[in-house]
Amino acid sequence: MIKLTKKTNFLIFILAISCGSLVANIYYTQPIIQFIAKDLNISSAFSGLLTTLTQIGYGLGLFFIVPMADLFKSKKIIGILIGLTITSLIGTLMSTNGVVFILLTTIIGIGACAAQILVPLTLRIVPMEETGKYVGKVMSGLLIGIMIARPLSIGISDWFGWRMVIIFSFITLIVILLLIIKFLPNYEVVSTSNINMSYPSLIVSMLKLLKNTPPLQQRAFYHACLFAAFSLYWTVMPILLRSEPLHFSNNEIALIGFVAIAGALLTPTIGKIADKGYISIMTNVSMMLVLLSIILLLFVQDHSLISVILIIISGIFIDIGVSGNLLLGQKVIFGLNPVMRNRLNGLYMTIFFLGGAFGSWIGSYTYYKFNSEVTLFIGTALPLIALIVHLINNTTLKLSKTRSKYLN
Repeated sequence: MIKLTKKTNFLIFILAISCGSLVANIYYTQPIIQFIAKDLNISSAFSGLLTTLTQIGYGLGLFFIVPMADLFKSKKIIGILIGLTITSLIGTLMSTNGVVFILLTTIIGIGACAAQILVPLTLRIVPMEETGKYVGKVMSGLLIGIMIARPLSIGISDWFGWRMVIIFSFITLIVILLLIIKFLPNYEVVSTSNINMSYPSLIVSMLKLLKNTPPLQQRAFYHACLFAAFSLYWTVMPILLRSEPLHFSNNEIALIGFVAIAGALLTPTIGKIADKGYISIMTNVSMMLVLLSIILLLFVQDHSLISVILIIISGIFIDIGVSGNLLLGQKVIFGLNPVMRNRLNGLYMTIFFLGGAFGSWIGSYTYYKFNSEVTLFIGTALPLIALIVHLINNTTLKLSKTRSKYLN
């Protein structure tokens, strides 16, 4: 049994802040695109590529690089990816060419996938019976990084200009790299049988793994729906709040975003409950919280105190629900096969990340094409579909166990 020490807790802290710092790079540029595009003479037609290609890079990294940690030592891959990100940040900082800047953001997105190699290392550090709690702490760091990136980049840009956001990320990742080099153990690959596997065979094995692993299929589908709702929510909610008759300022919207981060801090608590065997119940709770969070926005009608309270509760609920369900899914898939843990995580993350990309697109498209009510209706449908499918799967599983019991 792994004994927990102060050193262990410090290592978990390093994993948490590393994950948050890496993933934040995907989202820093989203709210400040117009400033970057103007400075680098990037046309409005191509400015959207700044965020799109960063996300594409991250998705490619999840599928093609994260699984490599089943073949090679994780610390080496993580170090290379962070080094690549730091180098790319230097390039973006010095860049005066829009095309070069856009290409470098793709590499930054690829480097951010190192966060998903760090998360499974939690299971090498803590006892199996407490994985929910400690994976929850690491995931809290990752989710806080996602949620704080946008308001932080707005604040830094307003005060010091957009290039200072790049400098901030560069300094942060230098510190992260030094901490990882100094403190992260150089863990061996879980199984020596993986070492003789070629990279093409690794990718082929992932496709077979997805086809033959129902728990992975289910958890990936659930979270693709919830992350689509999450992306739709945070894409549309700021636009909705700025419009009539709400008229919230950018500072007010940023403050609401910071307050909503409190939801992600409850992820370890959900992990503790999951460690006691209540994964199915907490999955239902997570899905219902996401559903409720979007329904609450339907009752926001003005700039009153009641509306502000509803928005804050809504933001906290969606962060609790999405972060909780993400953790529950990882707890399930990490328990399937340690030898394939990084492949399982790569597939899980890739699938739900595609769901998030769909949510961002459908949110902005329906908002401008139709109205906010249509967008919010789609937003409520996504977690509702996940909840219904989860209940059906649970009922089917219980019936199957009952039949098996009587047949035996």
